[in-house]
Amino acid sequence: MTRKDYVAIAEAIAFARSTLPSPQRRGDIGRAVQTVVDAIAKTLADDNPRFDRERFLQACRTVQS
Repeated sequence: MTRKDYVAIAEAIAFARSTLPSPQRRGDIGRAVQTVVDAIAKTLADDNPRFDRERFLQACRTVQS
C-alpha cells in the first residue's frame, strides 16, 4: 500500500467519526470505532515498518477540508 492509501483510509475514518453523536453519547459506538482503528493501524504497521502509527491515529481524528 502507498501513503496515498493510508491517507484515504484515515480520511474515511475521520469522516465516519465526525458523523457520530457527541462524545458524551458515543459510548459503545465510539469504543467500537477505536477498536477498528487500532486493528487497522496494527495491520498497516505490520505491512510497513516505516508506518507512523501516531500520525495515522491523529489523522483518523481530524476531518480534512
